[in-house]
Amino acid sequence: MVLDKIEKYTIVQSVTKNLRKAILNGLLKKGDRLVQEEWAERLNVSRMPIRAALTQLQNEGLVKLVPHKGAIVTPITHEDIEEIYHTRSLLEGLAVEKSHPFLTKEDRNQLGNILIQMEKLEISDETNDLYIQLNAHFHETLRKGCPWPRVQKMVETLGISPIAPNLLIDYYAETQREHRRIYEAVLRGDPAEVRVAVEYHILRTKNNLITYMELIISGNAE
Repeated sequence: MVLDKIEKYTIVQSVTKNLRKAILNGLLKKGDRLVQEEWAERLNVSRMPIRAALTQLQNEGLVKLVPHKGAIVTPITHEDIEEIYHTRSLLEGLAVEKSHPFLTKEDRNQLGNILIQMEKLEISDETNDLYIQLNAHFHETLRKGCPWPRVQKMVETLGISPIAPNLLIDYYAETQREHRRIYEAVLRGDPAEVRVAVEYHILRTKNNLITYMELIISGNAE
């Protein structure tokens, strides 16, 4: 029974990677309908792992499951990443700098607790959602004291791409070191240092995502 579950999980992982690659390298283009039967035949699997993979890809923002139409491809492009992450680095950097003077002792303790949970977490398909929640909570706590509501709303609108943790698993240790540097800057009490650390962290994530997409296009990524 356990072996059956492991085998099914492995098949879903493989199908998800194949479909994700087809979207990111442009084989499947924006607006295309991803037909389950065709891909089940192409990948030599049943429709069940295709359905499970499509649910994961919808969570990542790469497809949209539309009633009576099925899965519609909604890829994220190089230019999308440049725009979203560069804009977010500027706005969130400003938000955390303005927020810093208003963070309480409880806020700092909460940041430390979230950081420890992220550092202990091993990223996998099963823990991806938990990591996304912890990461979002960490960033939300950093900027919660920002007195400029328009900046707060713009940052929230941009959000954090759910595709990033799964694709950037090789950079996970580096990401956690950056989170710790942000936390240590908060403890030192320098708003400008916190801003720089957050901007660097967001721009570095952008660069790693673009690098991954280039590897996908060249066929050198899994």
